[in-house]
Amino acid sequence: MTRDVDSGEFFLTPEQEAISNALIGKNPKLIPPTWEEVIEAWGKRRERKKGSKPGFSAINTIKLVIRELSHIRKNVNPLNLDEQQTWEWIRWQEGKGIRPTTVQSKVAMLQALTKAAFVVKLIPDDPLSRLEYQSAPGQSYRSPTAEEYRLIWGNIDCLNELDNLLLQTLMLTGMRLDEPASRFGRHLDRENTLSIESLEEPTPWKPKNSGSTRKIPLPEGLLLPRAGNDEQIFSQCNYRSGKFGKTASQRIKSKIWTAAQFPKDPLLVIHSLRAGFIDALRTVQCPLEIEEAIVGHAKAQSKVHREYGNGYPLEVKREWVNKGAEVIRGYAS
Repeated sequence: MTRDVDSGEFFLTPEQEAISNALIGKNPKLIPPTWEEVIEAWGKRRERKKGSKPGFSAINTIKLVIRELSHIRKNVNPLNLDEQQTWEWIRWQEGKGIRPTTVQSKVAMLQALTKAAFVVKLIPDDPLSRLEYQSAPGQSYRSPTAEEYRLIWGNIDCLNELDNLLLQTLMLTGMRLDEPASRFGRHLDRENTLSIESLEEPTPWKPKNSGSTRKIPLPEGLLLPRAGNDEQIFSQCNYRSGKFGKTASQRIKSKIWTAAQFPKDPLLVIHSLRAGFIDALRTVQCPLEIEEAIVGHAKAQSKVHREYGNGYPLEVKREWVNKGAEVIRGYAS
């Protein structure tokens, strides 16, 4: 029982009352499972379906979702969660300016959680089986304009040397931030080519999808810091919860966006630089299959590798990377 601070009286919380009623009625199905039990069920189900356990990032996102739900509605548990509470949580996220695609991803994870709990009979029904939430295309991020690129180039020296090189790498290759941020000296060869592949303990990390495992020739003039085989190239990128680039992303965006005096725009983010490079490849009329192989889209693995054996040679990719980088560099003037 819980004691009221003001009156001194004892009372049951909704969760305690549910357990009490279940015990009185001898119906253990009314006793709500803990979120820990549901997360465990979800993890096992995911492992059976995908062949591997959930990563740190996925587990932390699930825990964040539960904390946010509890912030919106106290005493929410897997048994009393419903669509109305979930929509309150969705609108709360939208009100905070969280990107729609991020909201959509978190909703999908919560639905996976409730489905797993239902499948193993921790809850009698799946409360979110009919909930549909989908962000509209283009609501996640956009490419920088030519003027925005000019301002980024014009203020890039406000960054320290490593962050400066990291930002240039993102702009001139279209890589996802965590790809260069997670690389060690052994991943950069003498031909200035960066290998994107999985990492094992103590810093387990996986590329986003099958097409993301690739070799990226860096453009002419972009020289990354040399590091030992077991040393991070971008040592300022700390490993946290399965990712390397989060703090660097916040730091770089804060400094550059402030120096460039960009107005607040939730669609202009660090990942916008990836979209901008893809636009640059299209500007120089890079063939779609080569574009996908360079930036590491999932369909590149299935299509290019099936039709072209081992994919495009590095020389071919390097030619188009240089052409795309020339477009991005051209915005500096």
